[in-house]
Amino acid sequence: MFDYDQQLKKFYERKIKLPPDMRSMLLDHRKANADRLIARLGERSPKICIGEANFRSQGSFAMNTVIQTRFVNEEYDIDYGVVIRRSQLKNKDGSEMTAQEVREMVRDALKDDRFKRQPKIMSNCVRVFYADEDDYAHHVDIPVYREYEDDNGKTITELAGQGGWCVSNPTRVNEWLETVVKEKNEQSEDSGSQMRRMIKWLKRFCRSRNAETDTKWDLPNGMKLTMLIVECFCANKRDDTAFYDTLVALKNRLVWNLEIENLADTGCPRAKLTKSKADQNVLNLRARIGEALESLIVLFQHDCDEPKARRAWDWVFQSDGFLKEQEDEAKDEAKRQALLEKAAILSTGNAGTDCAGRIVTVSTAAVPNIAHAFYGDSFHYSLK
Repeated sequence: MFDYDQQLKKFYERKIKLPPDMRSMLLDHRKANADRLIARLGERSPKICIGEANFRSQGSFAMNTVIQTRFVNEEYDIDYGVVIRRSQLKNKDGSEMTAQEVREMVRDALKDDRFKRQPKIMSNCVRVFYADEDDYAHHVDIPVYREYEDDNGKTITELAGQGGWCVSNPTRVNEWLETVVKEKNEQSEDSGSQMRRMIKWLKRFCRSRNAETDTKWDLPNGMKLTMLIVECFCANKRDDTAFYDTLVALKNRLVWNLEIENLADTGCPRAKLTKSKADQNVLNLRARIGEALESLIVLFQHDCDEPKARRAWDWVFQSDGFLKEQEDEAKDEAKRQALLEKAAILSTGNAGTDCAGRIVTVSTAAVPNIAHAFYGDSFHYSLK
């Protein structure tokens, strides 16, 4: 397989991995909303007393699988759950607050005159919107949980959802992934970290086209893709080979089974993330992976070179010219280094020309170059 590992790693660092300044901004906005709740919830219900320890980082941000967005209609999604003791969630008459009442209370506490769009209650969270139409478009989702101990002393955590309170662990998935990554890194250096990178690579592939304009690219969400990568990951010293092998394993897996389980679920059987035995977005994923593998066949041909490999990978990831620019820069740098090498040889006065017409250090296989100097309108040669 043609080695395109270094080029793809540069693409990953520049176009897939979340930039530090973006990460910092998202963390600031996440904290700002937590601070609002810490300061304001007590005003709406005197029994509520929360601090930073009540918040739980969730989703792709917590799992470190966030990737850069490519289209203006995409937004970064930051999940930051808040856990409140059940005994604190009381109405003024002492009755227990319903899931809907708690969500409305949290929404109202998050409102701010500076927001262009005010917070909105979603099915399982309260959403706070930021910068809708640029590269920094994002929202902060705040799921609300209540916590208490049952008759056996077991701690129960329930999510305030559209249908009421339901048992849910706010950190189960990210804790599960951290455990998987750690175990794989212990088995083989960087294996777990590479698996996490493969999740981002697959997410980039699946988000490389706009699903709003091309329904063929309506593909599974990040949670489903994460489960598939953990199930089918193929480690390799090179990321390009690891991703190719993982795509092959994914394609083979989806040929016989289109259902996706929540691998973080400890139940038996595990909960399924897919709605049916053949969700359309999973069927789409299988077809798109097949197209990607067809594009990458060129990597195994004997005459494959960098431009051919670049075009194949560019179809997969849609690099917006990044891979081509990188290739051109590498060629320019190679030319510059070659000229510097020639200049260095000539400066020694020990330069010659080989049978291919190249300037090299004088040897038995090279003809010495004649040193020359110019003096106005006259000149002379001197042999060395």
